[in-house]
Amino acid sequence: MTITQNFVAKLAVAFVAVAMAFTLVAPVAQAQYDDMSTEDLVALIQQLLGQQSSSSVGSCDYTFTVPMGMGSTGADVKNLQQFLNMDAETRVSASGVGSAGQESMYYGALTAAAVSKFQTKYRAEILTPLGLVNATGYFGNSSITKSNAICADGGEGSGSGSGSGSGSSAGLEGGAGSISDTDLVSKLSNEEVGEGEEDVEVAGLEIEADDGSDIELRAVKLNFSDDGTTNNDDDLDEYADEVSVWFDGEEVARMDADEFDDDNNYSKTITLDAGAIIRAGDTGELVVAVSGINNLDSSSVGDTWNVDFESVRFKDALGGTISETVTENPVVFSFESFATASALEFKVSSGDDDINDARSIEVSSTSKTDNVDILSFEVEVEGDSDVTVDDMSVTFATSTGDLLSDLISTAEIVVDGEVIGSENITTSYNDDGVVVFDSLNWDIDAGDTVDVIVRVDMRKLNTGTFGSGATLSATVNPDDTGWDIEDEEGENLSASDKTGSASSDAHAFYADGINVVMKSVSDVDSPVDSTNNDYTTLTIKFDVTAYGEDAYIPSVTTATLGTASASSTYSAALADGVIVHVQSSDSDIASSTPSVTLTSTADEESNSFKVKEGSGNTETFTLKVVVSNFGTGDLDNANVRAILQGVNFADTNSATGDFIFTSNVTDIKTDYGYIAD
Repeated sequence: MTITQNFVAKLAVAFVAVAMAFTLVAPVAQAQYDDMSTEDLVALIQQLLGQQSSSSVGSCDYTFTVPMGMGSTGADVKNLQQFLNMDAETRVSASGVGSAGQESMYYGALTAAAVSKFQTKYRAEILTPLGLVNATGYFGNSSITKSNAICADGGEGSGSGSGSGSGSSAGLEGGAGSISDTDLVSKLSNEEVGEGEEDVEVAGLEIEADDGSDIELRAVKLNFSDDGTTNNDDDLDEYADEVSVWFDGEEVARMDADEFDDDNNYSKTITLDAGAIIRAGDTGELVVAVSGINNLDSSSVGDTWNVDFESVRFKDALGGTISETVTENPVVFSFESFATASALEFKVSSGDDDINDARSIEVSSTSKTDNVDILSFEVEVEGDSDVTVDDMSVTFATSTGDLLSDLISTAEIVVDGEVIGSENITTSYNDDGVVVFDSLNWDIDAGDTVDVIVRVDMRKLNTGTFGSGATLSATVNPDDTGWDIEDEEGENLSASDKTGSASSDAHAFYADGINVVMKSVSDVDSPVDSTNNDYTTLTIKFDVTAYGEDAYIPSVTTATLGTASASSTYSAALADGVIVHVQSSDSDIASSTPSVTLTSTADEESNSFKVKEGSGNTETFTLKVVVSNFGTGDLDNANVRAILQGVNFADTNSATGDFIFTSNVTDIKTDYGYIAD
């Protein structure tokens, strides 16, 4: 029956009513109802009146079972339109009724045209088996089979990847194509995803196209699973924010990690952006990256997951879309704290020996002495994370009975020449000597090494317990409680991330004093052609400089003896002169008294050598020690060396002296000489 003019007018009124009632439903295109019967038109109106506005979810979690054609109605039609709209090459309409989000329950001309495009796209699987050349627009059994196969594989548009699957395969050359080989990227194994880290590559798949055709990757099906022991029932979003896919270094998809959960067995097909093309005979690299959450639970640190490439869907130059099962083994990766994943290590080590080695430091008895360097150390930040040192502590140690607040008034932290922290030293620091420098906001870039100096202002001598000869040393250890160090995510470094320490020797302070520096050492063996008469001559040369006033070095010497296993330290009395320790591998050294002589370039007084004050008046002292085996045989085959123990000094010509200089002198020693017989 034909449509009468009166009925058409009524239909027009009805459509106006529908449009007014449902503003989200666009008017039906003319092409869809030109050839419709009255019954079909009535059915369409009824369907429109009963249809609710809805959106396509871009997935196909249903199975087609019923053939459809022009005039078909119902939910199956709407499902078909949603399925066709998942691929821009087969979509029903770009806008209005039939477009994504406005799918209808009526199979009209637009739906038939979209089915024809679908049949043409998959000609080899739909038309060719039926002996057909041209598409029919009828959704029959062959079309049903192909559609269900695509849905079973996740759907052309399934997933929430940044790509819509709408890319064109234009530019592909060749004929029918396939994947000739797949291999895992070997370098991506057991990777660590740190909390807050973005796009950490955890697995990669090398894909080789055969020689028959270029191929364009359209989708990849991934499966994330726990290792079955540490995080059995957890979802991926408890560890990660996002999953992204990259092709040859370019991002082609991104989705939220909550898309992978136990509801879908942690499996999802991700549609890729257009342009992931592998030329015939070439290899492309598909990489999966994971972004960690910012607040990984401490109990989840170290948990491992697997990621498996289950299948890859691609298009060849003929327009055929093929899914290829991937048989590679899953790749294991873990979630770690940020510092661990970044291989972060905050490393402290000793710095300049000229600062750290024990020194005799000149101070004043009438005023403060500022800017005295006590400790030098280096800080190296290894790994991929910057760090911020908010607080740090320095532990000072004084000689017995001396109070820290009597020795120093201010302590500073100097980094690469710039003062970044300063603390006034009060009596509160006397108990443990720990000085905390807070609110430093000291930033160190990953991979950098910085030089740090602990510098102090000394009070004037004879303040409180501060007397001549008082000593001061300093130590830093980043694992001490006074240190607050954060990675670039704002997390405190654990003890395992902080290594090393640095300490200075005990520096001595005088208003009038000396400094001793080694000049040379030597050992000369003197064998004699008879029994028990060999000897060795051990010589130490050292320079002495006086400051404050002239210094007098007693011309007498004191020798101590000991075996190689004995301690080389010696507690000298002020009455002793230059003190030397003779060390031997033979326990019978005590039965042989060494001969010790001291000479100097300095003027010799009646009891001492005079060293004039000032750096330009440095004098050289020569200490000669002869160890012999004359007539005893006790030192047969003995190795012997000499070690400087101390240098006594006074401010007048005296053999007793006021103080004994011991700073770093034990480093002044000869090599071992040899006594044969």
